[in-house]
Amino acid sequence: MLGRTIIAENATLRQLTVLLRAEERQDQLQRRLRLRVGEVTRLAEQRREISPARWAAVGAALGDFHRGSAHVLPRLPVPDDLRAPVAASRAAEARFASVSLDLLHDAHRTPDRIARRMPAFLAALRTLERSRSGLRGALVERVDAGLTRNAHALVSNLHFRLAGAGVVLLMLLGCMAWLRRRVIRPIVAIAERVRQLSGGDETALDVPGAARRDEVGDLARGIAEYRGAVEERRRAERRVEFLAHHDMLTGLPNRLLFEERLAQELLRAPRTGERVAVFAIDLDEFKSINDRFGHAGGDEALRAAAQLLSACVRASDMVARLGGDEFAIVQVSADQPATAEMLVQRILRACEATAGDTVPVQMSIGVALSGVEQAGEELYNLADMAMYRAKAEGRHTARFFDDQFKEEVRLRWRLSRDLEGAAERGELYLAFQPIADADTLEVIGQEALLRWAHPELGDIRPDRFIPLAEASGRIDSIGLWMADQALAAASRWPDHMTLALNLSAIQFRQPTLAHELLALARRHRVAPTRLEFEVTESATLLDKRRQPVLTVLRTLQHHGAAIVMDDFGTGYSSLGNLREFRFDKLKVDRSFVATMLDHAPSGSIVRSIAALGASLGIPIVAEGVEEVAQLARLREWDIPQVQGFLIGRPSREAIHCADPAATLSARPVAPQWVARS
Repeated sequence: MLGRTIIAENATLRQLTVLLRAEERQDQLQRRLRLRVGEVTRLAEQRREISPARWAAVGAALGDFHRGSAHVLPRLPVPDDLRAPVAASRAAEARFASVSLDLLHDAHRTPDRIARRMPAFLAALRTLERSRSGLRGALVERVDAGLTRNAHALVSNLHFRLAGAGVVLLMLLGCMAWLRRRVIRPIVAIAERVRQLSGGDETALDVPGAARRDEVGDLARGIAEYRGAVEERRRAERRVEFLAHHDMLTGLPNRLLFEERLAQELLRAPRTGERVAVFAIDLDEFKSINDRFGHAGGDEALRAAAQLLSACVRASDMVARLGGDEFAIVQVSADQPATAEMLVQRILRACEATAGDTVPVQMSIGVALSGVEQAGEELYNLADMAMYRAKAEGRHTARFFDDQFKEEVRLRWRLSRDLEGAAERGELYLAFQPIADADTLEVIGQEALLRWAHPELGDIRPDRFIPLAEASGRIDSIGLWMADQALAAASRWPDHMTLALNLSAIQFRQPTLAHELLALARRHRVAPTRLEFEVTESATLLDKRRQPVLTVLRTLQHHGAAIVMDDFGTGYSSLGNLREFRFDKLKVDRSFVATMLDHAPSGSIVRSIAALGASLGIPIVAEGVEEVAQLARLREWDIPQVQGFLIGRPSREAIHCADPAATLSARPVAPQWVARS
């Protein structure tokens, strides 16, 4: 009777062992699927190309996981009392497979939706882990109950046999000793080990009796396999937790962990009297590193930057990678800003030490210190603005968001706000600067320049308010208003006089711009052949949206308008752009004209541009002509057109004629011109 009971229980335990093995295999398939999905979605979010082999691998992982859940596990015998947790685990597997399929579909079709799908994916993963944890708990309880029944059966049989005669008693005592040594002790030890594993005791590494070749050995081996499955699951949970809060490339905390830490420190700092410093850090020339060394070189540069920053900070500071080449540091100290300044110096010195490396690490750093009741996002944005100031001032430097910077930002916000409706209020106006024939000094055209007369702050420089208009999205309406006003003025000029419009680079990226400008010209009865549109090659033809810009320019050119490359020679690909697009005119940047008499390289550049224009049959305009000697030198080099204070200053009324003799006798001051009434 005793043997049959144990055998029956062991048979049940074998079933449970098989179920545990199946669960372990399904765990492995789930981990492989999760890693494949994470790899594909990360590449898709970075807009990197995903090879067919990667898609095939993630499809195979999804198929294996689905087949394991749908075909293998349902054929396993399951005790009645375990059907509910098994069913819950299967349902969670089905949900996880479905969510994974949706996430893969978005990664393949619409990567922008990956971020919205990711919370559902993680929720399905946690649900699956909880259901599996519940199933394993039920299995442990079932094993424990079986072991307890075996022990009770053994004890009852032993008590029954003690009532016999002396020989029987001796036999029973011998049997008891044998059973105690061979069965009870191993089973009790196994049960104790199961309880330890259920309680999360990871020190319970070995399972006694696993080497035996009987039912107790089968039980011990089943428990050992279960222990391995539990340890693997815990390792997977720790890995998932790490990946959810850390960057895979550098191992640094990611944006999520950075924001959590920053929020905690901002809550704690007021109680301790400390201040929080946030560093916004960006690698300089990272795009050129990728272009020169490929993505592998870019990844190596990011890892080197992560190691450099980690070596410079204190143990209590946090270094995080927020994405791309953006890093951030959270530093808490009672001695701010001195502590932050020392860290900045350590980082810059460490960067200088890499100057001899194949890929030197150079950084621009912005620092902001916390104020009263300041939110983490606001503090980081201030540090980010300081970082962009550092980039604008030469890169590989650091800037603090101080009171002066704060005042500048406040002024920028005010100007951005006041710019709305400035044209309607009559604050915006146009000034016209003449363009003349270099030999006769006859005015042959006017360049329209946008000006802003602020009612309280006075004249605002264009290089100050134009970027604000571009950033706020108002540049389109302002640019068309400017074109409308300039065309209205040009309609009253002589037919031979041209109008030059220098519109924003952002406007040229709008596909409808050409048709809108041509419609305005028709409305004001200004022939397109009188129009010149100036573009800055470094701002419009070198980015990823090159083709839409070229389409707009070619449309204008097709209808007779001239396309002029402004600030020629200051960009990185001037000659390359001449090869790709046929410009009608080139304007030599004023910086070369201003120094060409005293600086030999500048003079050589101007003379080379003149020769280039002559060989290509493209007219050249020299900007910034302020001295008679400059005009004379430009005439020697056969530059046909000039513009500058020597010819005429910008004014609201267009200048239509001039006195050449007065110009030639003038000093470096704009001459008196006769304006058309």
